[in-house]
Amino acid sequence: MREIGERIFENLDVTRYEVKKMVLIPLILLLAAFAILGYTQLSVGSPVHLGMDFRGGTMVKISTDKSADELRAEFGDLPLVLVAKTGIGNEKRLDFDISSESQEYHRLLDRLENHYGGRYEIKSISAVFGKQYQRQALSALIIAFLLMAIVVFVVFRIPVPSFAVVLSAFSDITIAVACMDIIGMKLSLGTVAALLMLIGYSVDSDILLTTNLLRKKGELLDNLRSAMKTGLMMTSTTIVAIFAMFVVSFTIDITILKDISIVLLFGLVMDLMNTWLLNAGILRWYIERRESRRKRYIKQGKGGKKGGKRNKKK
Repeated sequence: MREIGERIFENLDVTRYEVKKMVLIPLILLLAAFAILGYTQLSVGSPVHLGMDFRGGTMVKISTDKSADELRAEFGDLPLVLVAKTGIGNEKRLDFDISSESQEYHRLLDRLENHYGGRYEIKSISAVFGKQYQRQALSALIIAFLLMAIVVFVVFRIPVPSFAVVLSAFSDITIAVACMDIIGMKLSLGTVAALLMLIGYSVDSDILLTTNLLRKKGELLDNLRSAMKTGLMMTSTTIVAIFAMFVVSFTIDITILKDISIVLLFGLVMDLMNTWLLNAGILRWYIERRESRRKRYIKQGKGGKKGGKRNKKK
C-alpha cells in the first residue's frame, strides 16, 4: 500500500511543472465558472437556481407508505417540484410552487383533508419572505468570507500569500456553485450551510501549505512536497467521509443531507486543484522571486564593498 501511495504521489507531484502551467488550469476553470453563473443569471434572474426556501412556495409533510412515483401521480395536476423522505419514519416531504393565496393552494388543502385527514403538516413561504431569506443567506456568506479573509491577513501579514489563500477559497466556492447550476441543484438552507462549511474546509489545506513554505526552513520544493503529502491525506480523508454521508443519504433518500454532501464534494475536489496548483503556484512564484531579489541584493552589496576598497587604495 505504501508503494502504491508513493507512485500516486509521484504522478501528482506538482513540483515537476512550471508555475505558469500550475496557475493556468485553475484560472481557466474559474473563468468558466463565472461564465456559467452569468448564463444562469441571464436565464433565471439569479446566479443559482433558487429553492423554495428562497423563492417561496408550499411545503407539505405527510405520513404515508406511498412511493415517490405514486405521490407524483397523485399530485401531478399541481405544480409539484420535489418529493423526498424526511428521515422520520415513513414521512414524506412534498414541495409545491404555489402561494397560500392561490386557488391551487385551496385545491391542495381539500385533497389533503380528503386523503390524509390529520396526517399532514403544511407550511407556506411567501415570495416576500423568500427575498428576505435570500438577503440573509447572502449576508451570512459575505460576512463569513470577509472574516476568514481578515483572519488570514492577520496571521500571515504578507499581501501576496494571504491573497493566494483567499483567492483559492473564493475559487472553491464559485466553482462549487457553478457545478450546482450544471446539475440543476437548487439553493436551499441546506446548501447555504454547505457553502459556509466549505469556507472553513477550503482554507484548512491552504494555511497548511502557506505555513510550511513561508516559515519552515529548508528547500522550497522539498517543503512543498512535504506539505502536499500531508494536505492530500487530510483532504482525501474528508472526501471519503463526505462521500460516505452521500451514499447513506442517497440510500435513505434524505434530501438535505444529500444536498449538503454533494456541495461539499464539489468544493473539496476543487480545493485539491486550487490548493496544490493555484495557491502553490502563486507561493512558488512569490518565494522564488523574493529569494532572487535577496541574492541580487547580496551580490550587489559585495560588489559595492569591493569597489569601495579599491578606491581607497588608489
